[in-house]
Amino acid sequence: MSDINIKNFVDINIQRHITSSATGTRDTVVLFTPDGTASTTRLIESYKDAVTYYEDDANTLAYLKVFFDNGGVKCLVIEGVAYTALTKTLIDELENKYVLVAAVVATADVELGYAKMKALAIARETEYGIDEKLLLTRSYVYTDEDLVKDLVVKYSNVLGAEMSIAAYLTRIDVYKQNTVFDYMFTSEILTDTTPYGAETLTDDTYQTIIERNYNVDIRLAGKTLNMGGDCKNGEDITNTFVNIVLHQTLTDRLLDLLVSKIKNNTGLAQIYTTIAQELEYYRTSGYLTTDKMWTKDDLNIVYNGVTYGIIKKGTALPSGYLVRILPLSSLTEQDKLDRKTPPIYVIIADQFGIRAITVNGEVI
Repeated sequence: MSDINIKNFVDINIQRHITSSATGTRDTVVLFTPDGTASTTRLIESYKDAVTYYEDDANTLAYLKVFFDNGGVKCLVIEGVAYTALTKTLIDELENKYVLVAAVVATADVELGYAKMKALAIARETEYGIDEKLLLTRSYVYTDEDLVKDLVVKYSNVLGAEMSIAAYLTRIDVYKQNTVFDYMFTSEILTDTTPYGAETLTDDTYQTIIERNYNVDIRLAGKTLNMGGDCKNGEDITNTFVNIVLHQTLTDRLLDLLVSKIKNNTGLAQIYTTIAQELEYYRTSGYLTTDKMWTKDDLNIVYNGVTYGIIKKGTALPSGYLVRILPLSSLTEQDKLDRKTPPIYVIIADQFGIRAITVNGEVI
């Protein structure tokens, strides 16, 4: 049978390996390690499993211990790949459902590992929507002021400390009520040479670490708590993660609908309903908020030479979102021959502001 790319039939950002079954979690972190056997992958679902396979691999086991100590769900370990051998291509080839990526780095190489993951994040900065991934790493140094998209850093002396962040994110289920919270003030378990895994910091050091968008654990009110909660570009970690999941589940829902051979205006109504139903999950989970309005200038889109209004300045979003599908008349004869839907624009109000996206994954 011919292998036809579904993008030829519908104008949304779908990849061949994406399944059409939507799920509200991205509960698996990918961990590259130099240990083990090249081309071998293992799905580890408990610390007991981790010990079974990596008892003699101290660094890999340390990463998995932090992950499962902090309630991590699943870890896909890709063996035989040192952080020095990790490439953009290897990350790009991961299925989109794997949003979280880390690499085992020995303590002596921690800053080299940080530099490598930072370089990979920069190389992937043009990725958007369903193709995005969060790269997690660790550092002892907090002098880097660069703003890097989709890079998450834990300032810590604990080997594998960044896996506590992965653990937190793998537990989020956007299809349940009130599940999306800021990573800031999350209680964690990190044990190493310092008491409770918390760092010894001065006020000035702490302020610099937070201002430069690192995460760090401190002792506060008798608990070890993560402080910061941001990616290296200052974007909230949870918000960024859930936004990627939203793109993916929305794509999956639409794929389910589109393969049912929708037609004409009835089909457009079905698309609208499908998008609205999916976004309702994100409202009830706490990701979307209902108290914001569009404060920018009127947003207008020119498509096939015609201007269409998407949203006007001052428009409130009481549902946390607004969906605009251009009319069928916006399509050219060639568009129709190509089986395209009219462009779909979604305005979402998350915890930090309002953003406009299109279903085909392009930033407005």
